[in-house]
Amino acid sequence: MESSGKKNKESEQLASEIFQTLVSLRTKFMKFFILFCITVCCMSGVLAQESLNASVVAMLKTYPTNGTHAYYWPSSGSWAGNTRDLFYRDTLFSIGDPFGRCYCCGLTFEVFFRAYEKYCQSHDKPFIIQNMDPYQLLNFRKQWFGADGNRKTLQNAIVSHQMGKAIPLAQAQAGDFVQFWRVSGSGHSVIFINWTYDAMGNRNGIKYWSTQSSTQGIGYQTEYFSGKAGVDPDQIYIARVEMD
Repeated sequence: MESSGKKNKESEQLASEIFQTLVSLRTKFMKFFILFCITVCCMSGVLAQESLNASVVAMLKTYPTNGTHAYYWPSSGSWAGNTRDLFYRDTLFSIGDPFGRCYCCGLTFEVFFRAYEKYCQSHDKPFIIQNMDPYQLLNFRKQWFGADGNRKTLQNAIVSHQMGKAIPLAQAQAGDFVQFWRVSGSGHSVIFINWTYDAMGNRNGIKYWSTQSSTQGIGYQTEYFSGKAGVDPDQIYIARVEMD
Protein backbone atom coordinates (compact mmCIF):
# COMPACT_ATOMS: atom_id res chain seq x y z
CA MET A 1 0.00 0.00 0.00
CA GLU A 2 2.85 2.32 0.86
CA SER A 3 4.42 1.61 -2.53
CA SER A 4 1.12 2.31 -4.27
CA GLY A 5 0.63 5.54 -2.30
CA LYS A 6 4.18 6.62 -3.10
CA LYS A 7 3.57 6.01 -6.81
CA ASN A 8 0.34 8.00 -6.67
CA LYS A 9 2.16 10.88 -5.02
CA GLU A 10 4.93 10.78 -7.63
CA SER A 11 2.30 10.70 -10.39
CA GLU A 12 0.53 13.67 -8.88
CA GLN A 13 3.84 15.54 -8.61
CA LEU A 14 4.70 14.71 -12.23
CA ALA A 15 1.27 15.83 -13.38
CA SER A 16 1.68 19.06 -11.44
CA GLU A 17 5.08 19.71 -13.01
CA ILE A 18 3.69 19.03 -16.49
CA PHE A 19 0.79 21.39 -15.79
CA GLN A 20 3.14 24.15 -14.58
CA THR A 21 5.31 23.67 -17.67
CA LEU A 22 2.28 23.96 -19.94
CA VAL A 23 1.13 27.11 -18.13
CA SER A 24 4.61 28.61 -18.51
CA LEU A 25 4.71 27.76 -22.21
CA ARG A 26 1.22 29.21 -22.68
CA THR A 27 2.28 32.45 -20.98
CA LYS A 28 5.40 32.73 -23.16
CA PHE A 29 3.34 32.00 -26.28
CA MET A 30 0.83 34.70 -25.38
CA LYS A 31 3.61 37.23 -24.82
CA PHE A 32 5.14 36.31 -28.16
CA PHE A 33 1.75 36.52 -29.90
CA ILE A 34 1.00 39.94 -28.43
CA LEU A 35 4.46 41.22 -29.44
CA PHE A 36 3.94 39.81 -32.93
CA CYS A 37 0.57 41.56 -33.27
CA ILE A 38 2.03 44.87 -32.10
CA THR A 39 4.88 44.55 -34.61
CA VAL A 40 2.48 43.79 -37.48
CA CYS A 41 0.29 46.76 -36.54
CA CYS A 42 3.30 49.08 -36.41
CA MET A 43 4.55 47.83 -39.76
CA SER A 44 1.08 48.30 -41.24
CA GLY A 45 1.10 51.90 -40.02
CA VAL A 46 4.46 52.51 -41.66
CA LEU A 47 3.45 50.88 -44.93
CA ALA A 48 0.20 52.83 -44.99
CA GLN A 49 2.17 56.03 -45.54
CA GLU A 50 4.14 55.50 -48.71
CA SER A 51 6.10 58.46 -50.01
CA LEU A 52 5.65 59.84 -53.51
CA ASN A 53 9.43 59.91 -54.06
CA ALA A 54 9.71 56.89 -56.37
CA SER A 55 6.97 58.28 -58.62
CA VAL A 56 8.64 61.71 -58.61
CA VAL A 57 12.03 60.30 -59.65
CA ALA A 58 10.43 58.13 -62.34
CA MET A 59 8.51 61.14 -63.66
CA LEU A 60 11.45 63.56 -63.81
CA LYS A 61 13.41 60.99 -65.82
CA THR A 62 10.81 61.24 -68.59
CA TYR A 63 11.84 64.83 -69.32
CA PRO A 64 14.65 65.30 -71.87
CA THR A 65 17.71 67.24 -70.72
CA ASN A 66 18.85 68.33 -74.18
CA GLY A 67 17.32 71.79 -74.23
CA THR A 68 13.90 70.67 -75.45
CA HIS A 69 12.30 72.44 -72.48
CA ALA A 70 14.11 75.75 -72.21
CA TYR A 71 14.20 77.89 -69.08
CA TYR A 72 12.03 81.00 -69.34
CA TRP A 73 11.18 83.51 -66.63
CA PRO A 74 8.61 85.99 -67.98
CA SER A 75 8.47 89.55 -66.73
CA SER A 76 4.66 89.50 -66.65
CA GLY A 77 1.60 87.40 -67.43
CA SER A 78 -0.37 84.62 -65.76
CA TRP A 79 1.47 81.60 -67.20
CA ALA A 80 2.38 79.24 -64.33
CA GLY A 81 5.66 77.88 -65.69
CA ASN A 82 4.51 74.43 -66.81
CA THR A 83 5.63 72.74 -70.02
CA ARG A 84 2.22 71.31 -70.92
CA ASP A 85 -1.48 71.59 -70.16
CA LEU A 86 -2.48 70.14 -66.79
CA PHE A 87 -6.00 68.77 -66.37
CA TYR A 88 -7.60 68.30 -62.98
CA ARG A 89 -11.08 67.00 -62.17
CA ASP A 90 -12.23 67.27 -65.78
CA THR A 91 -11.08 70.87 -66.17
CA LEU A 92 -8.04 72.54 -67.70
CA PHE A 93 -6.26 73.55 -64.54
CA SER A 94 -3.14 75.14 -66.03
CA ILE A 95 -2.24 76.06 -69.61
CA GLY A 96 1.16 74.86 -70.79
CA ASP A 97 3.68 76.94 -72.69
CA PRO A 98 3.27 76.52 -76.48
CA PHE A 99 7.04 76.15 -76.80
CA GLY A 100 7.38 73.71 -73.90
CA ARG A 101 9.35 76.16 -71.75
CA CYS A 102 9.26 76.31 -67.97
CA TYR A 103 10.56 78.00 -64.84
CA CYS A 104 11.65 76.35 -61.61
CA CYS A 105 8.63 76.36 -59.27
CA GLY A 106 6.30 75.79 -62.20
CA LEU A 107 8.28 72.71 -63.19
CA THR A 108 8.55 71.22 -59.69
CA PHE A 109 4.80 71.68 -59.24
CA GLU A 110 4.18 70.07 -62.64
CA VAL A 111 6.26 67.03 -61.67
CA PHE A 112 4.46 66.81 -58.33
CA PHE A 113 1.10 67.04 -60.14
CA ARG A 114 1.94 64.42 -62.77
CA ALA A 115 3.64 62.04 -60.30
CA TYR A 116 0.58 62.24 -58.04
CA GLU A 117 -1.67 61.50 -61.02
CA LYS A 118 0.49 58.53 -62.07
CA TYR A 119 0.52 57.17 -58.53
CA CYS A 120 -3.28 57.32 -58.35
CA GLN A 121 -3.60 55.55 -61.70
CA SER A 122 -1.25 52.74 -60.64
CA HIS A 123 -3.18 52.26 -57.39
CA ASP A 124 -6.65 52.39 -59.00
CA LYS A 125 -7.55 55.57 -57.16
CA PRO A 126 -9.27 58.70 -58.48
CA PHE A 127 -6.86 61.52 -59.18
CA ILE A 128 -7.88 63.93 -56.45
CA ILE A 129 -5.19 65.76 -54.49
CA GLN A 130 -6.11 65.92 -50.80
CA ASN A 131 -9.83 66.29 -51.64
CA MET A 132 -9.13 69.71 -53.18
CA ASP A 133 -11.25 71.26 -55.90
CA PRO A 134 -9.49 73.24 -58.68
CA TYR A 135 -9.82 76.53 -56.81
CA GLN A 136 -8.29 75.07 -53.64
CA LEU A 137 -5.51 73.50 -55.69
CA LEU A 138 -4.83 76.90 -57.23
CA ASN A 139 -4.34 78.35 -53.75
CA PHE A 140 -2.09 75.41 -52.88
CA ARG A 141 0.03 76.18 -55.94
CA LYS A 142 0.29 79.82 -54.88
CA GLN A 143 1.78 78.64 -51.60
CA TRP A 144 4.11 76.31 -53.54
CA PHE A 145 5.29 79.35 -55.50
CA GLY A 146 5.72 81.43 -52.33
CA ALA A 147 3.13 83.99 -53.39
CA ASP A 148 2.08 84.35 -49.75
CA GLY A 149 5.55 85.57 -48.80
CA ASN A 150 6.55 82.43 -46.90
CA ARG A 151 10.17 81.66 -47.79
CA LYS A 152 9.65 77.95 -47.17
CA THR A 153 7.34 77.95 -50.24
CA LEU A 154 6.67 74.34 -51.30
CA GLN A 155 7.58 72.96 -47.86
CA ASN A 156 5.01 75.27 -46.32
CA ALA A 157 2.40 74.20 -48.89
CA ILE A 158 2.95 70.47 -48.37
CA VAL A 159 3.12 70.57 -44.57
CA SER A 160 0.26 73.04 -44.03
CA HIS A 161 -2.03 70.87 -46.15
CA GLN A 162 -1.00 67.77 -44.18
CA MET A 163 0.23 66.24 -47.40
CA GLY A 164 3.66 65.33 -46.07
CA LYS A 165 6.38 66.47 -43.72
CA ALA A 166 9.44 68.67 -43.44
CA ILE A 167 12.67 66.69 -43.80
CA PRO A 168 15.97 67.41 -41.98
CA LEU A 169 18.97 67.79 -44.28
CA ALA A 170 20.54 64.54 -43.06
CA GLN A 171 17.41 62.56 -44.02
CA ALA A 172 16.89 63.94 -47.53
CA GLN A 173 16.21 61.38 -50.27
CA ALA A 174 16.03 61.52 -54.04
CA GLY A 175 12.58 62.76 -55.01
CA ASP A 176 12.15 65.16 -52.09
CA PHE A 177 11.05 68.68 -53.02
CA VAL A 178 13.39 71.52 -52.07
CA GLN A 179 13.33 75.28 -51.86
CA PHE A 180 16.72 76.83 -51.18
CA TRP A 181 18.07 80.33 -51.01
CA ARG A 182 21.53 81.54 -51.90
CA VAL A 183 23.72 83.91 -49.93
CA SER A 184 23.11 86.43 -52.71
CA GLY A 185 19.38 86.40 -51.94
CA SER A 186 18.21 84.49 -55.02
CA GLY A 187 16.34 81.23 -54.62
CA HIS A 188 15.51 78.07 -56.51
CA SER A 189 12.77 75.40 -56.51
CA VAL A 190 14.25 71.96 -57.20
CA ILE A 191 13.95 68.20 -56.74
CA PHE A 192 16.64 66.66 -54.56
CA ILE A 193 19.04 64.08 -56.02
CA ASN A 194 21.90 63.85 -53.51
CA TRP A 195 24.34 65.78 -51.35
CA THR A 196 27.96 66.34 -52.28
CA TYR A 197 30.81 66.02 -49.77
CA ASP A 198 34.35 67.34 -49.45
CA ALA A 199 37.48 65.23 -48.85
CA MET A 200 36.82 65.31 -45.08
CA GLY A 201 33.31 63.92 -45.52
CA ASN A 202 31.55 67.19 -44.78
CA ARG A 203 28.40 68.05 -46.71
CA ASN A 204 29.34 70.90 -49.05
CA GLY A 205 26.71 71.07 -51.78
CA ILE A 206 23.50 69.81 -53.32
CA LYS A 207 22.85 68.01 -56.58
CA TYR A 208 19.36 68.60 -57.89
CA TRP A 209 17.06 68.42 -60.91
CA SER A 210 15.16 71.48 -62.12
CA THR A 211 15.23 74.04 -64.90
CA GLN A 212 17.82 76.82 -65.00
CA SER A 213 19.67 78.89 -67.55
CA SER A 214 22.99 77.22 -66.65
CA THR A 215 21.74 73.90 -68.08
CA GLN A 216 19.80 75.55 -70.93
CA GLY A 217 16.54 74.38 -69.41
CA ILE A 218 15.68 71.15 -67.65
CA GLY A 219 18.68 69.30 -66.29
CA TYR A 220 20.77 68.21 -63.34
CA GLN A 221 22.90 70.78 -61.57
CA THR A 222 25.16 70.96 -58.51
CA GLU A 223 25.62 74.02 -56.32
CA TYR A 224 27.89 74.45 -53.32
CA PHE A 225 27.71 76.09 -49.90
CA SER A 226 30.58 78.50 -50.58
CA GLY A 227 31.22 81.74 -52.42
CA LYS A 228 29.19 84.91 -52.66
CA ALA A 229 26.54 83.15 -54.76
CA GLY A 230 26.66 79.85 -52.86
CA VAL A 231 23.66 78.08 -51.34
CA ASP A 232 22.92 79.07 -47.74
CA PRO A 233 22.74 75.73 -45.84
CA ASP A 234 20.58 77.39 -43.19
CA GLN A 235 17.95 78.21 -45.80
CA ILE A 236 17.31 74.83 -47.39
CA TYR A 237 13.71 73.73 -46.95
CA ILE A 238 12.93 70.11 -47.82
CA ALA A 239 9.55 68.38 -47.95
CA ARG A 240 8.41 64.84 -48.69
CA VAL A 241 4.93 64.05 -49.99
CA GLU A 242 3.34 61.02 -48.32
CA MET A 243 0.49 58.99 -49.78
CA ASP A 244 -2.23 57.16 -47.85
